Amino acid sequence: MSKRLIETLARAGVEPLYGLAGKSAVDLLERLEVKALNAHTLATIVVERLGASAALGARDVRALTLDSLKGEEAEQLREILGLPAMDPFEALSRVDFDRSQGQLATLHAFFGVAFEVDDAEEKIPLATVTSPYTLFAHQRRASLAVREKLKPRNARVLLHMPTGAGKTRTAMTTIVDLLRELPDGQVVVWLAHSEELCDQAFDEAVKAWTALGPRPFTVYRHYGDHRIGRFETVKDGFIVASLQLLYKDSLARQGEILDLAGRVKLIVMDEAHQATAPTYSHLINLLQRRPATGVLGLSATPGRSLKDVGADLKLAAFFNRQKVKLEIDGYSNPVEYLTAEGYLAKTEFIRLPFEPKGDVTLTDVEAARIGEGFDLPLRVIEQLAADDARNLLILQAVEAEVANGGKIILFAMSVEHASLLASVLRLRGVAAAAVTSSTPKERRRQVIQRYRETDEIDVLCNYGVLTTGFDAPKTNVAFIARPTTSVSLYSQMIGRAARGKRAGGNDTCRVLTVVDQAPGFRSLADGFAFWDDIWEGE
Repeated sequence: MSKRLIETLARAGVEPLYGLAGKSAVDLLERLEVKALNAHTLATIVVERLGASAALGARDVRALTLDSLKGEEAEQLREILGLPAMDPFEALSRVDFDRSQGQLATLHAFFGVAFEVDDAEEKIPLATVTSPYTLFAHQRRASLAVREKLKPRNARVLLHMPTGAGKTRTAMTTIVDLLRELPDGQVVVWLAHSEELCDQAFDEAVKAWTALGPRPFTVYRHYGDHRIGRFETVKDGFIVASLQLLYKDSLARQGEILDLAGRVKLIVMDEAHQATAPTYSHLINLLQRRPATGVLGLSATPGRSLKDVGADLKLAAFFNRQKVKLEIDGYSNPVEYLTAEGYLAKTEFIRLPFEPKGDVTLTDVEAARIGEGFDLPLRVIEQLAADDARNLLILQAVEAEVANGGKIILFAMSVEHASLLASVLRLRGVAAAAVTSSTPKERRRQVIQRYRETDEIDVLCNYGVLTTGFDAPKTNVAFIARPTTSVSLYSQMIGRAARGKRAGGNDTCRVLTVVDQAPGFRSLADGFAFWDDIWEGE
């Protein structure tokens, strides 16, 4: 008899347990001793009458039991079953235990109940065990392909996966698998350009190694207010470092960095479309000193601009044109598969036509820079941000989305623009907040946490942050109110709302774009395939 099962079922209360216990048993108990009719007694009757295994096999008893779990218990069971990261009770309610003997066996183990199969049925000589840190099949294939390409000397490879498709999780699993095959004394350096990306990588590294790692392992922070005092003390482990901070160290502490390079097995570059920037290339040259050291880049957009083919060719050459992308049989583009299967949300694009007032004519020099992938000049951005008609268009559209249940990330044109829009929205009764590159770190962290984890904020206006390294599965609207000619930036902004139901997000999402800055892509699939010719060419 499972004590845990009875205690959990008893939390449902007396009323729902009356029917499950059976009229005859209840009538008998009422005649004998009315006081015995408490929830615990009724739960015991249910489990004893059916048997613990049969009770878990009965749909009505099982549903009541799962609904009676404590929040932390439901989350633990969700992780054990390998279900998507979402509300644990919602995730558990979607599991068809009647059709999955493996998951039903796992449920039995969770409650400490022996898994019994009806004698009239064939007994299943196995148990399906799910790790709390698992990959989908398409992610596993990508991980294996990356490991193969990292085997040669001085290997460099870029992992190209759409925003929301699990690049970080896939990379972390690849790293753990790689280190499992090697002796101790291997260091991984993960480089990212923002604190948000560093925090995400640090948390994910801890989760991955806790679930999959074969030995004790240290994950170091070297970003924000955290510092590694002496790199010589890092003999084995995982360093998550701010690109800017480690670049400064490479100039002031070059000897220490070169000593560290002797132990580095893998360098990971998040948002690797920036890899050819001087800071990145300088660090790679210092850290990839050993032929055995590999470089893994991660990006949803393996290019730097819309029109600067030279920069894109340089990036492809940096990785020796070694790129791994999701390969799905029957689909020419993985985004189509990910959307069809619910890993990415079905995206509806809404154009907001706007004709700027005043003269926004570009000079020849400015037009040439736009053609090279640069954004609009500051004077034009300031003029558009101050345009009352444009701001009114944005505010009205945002309010309409909130009224329809929208959870919105808005990409503003400047720090001042983000603050202005958030302030006006609040005055009009909309739960809005602003975070920008100028927002103090702790304040920014608190606001983002409130948006991500509560219903206190419906609209998060931002500038200079949240285009990458931001995971808020409830977001179902991306509002692009800033001009950009960058395909990569536009795709990243779309991706903030594109997480699908199977990945803990939404079935559908909406992308509203003020047309004065649309770069011409109207689907994630188009953006994903944009650079293929450059990487596959000779």
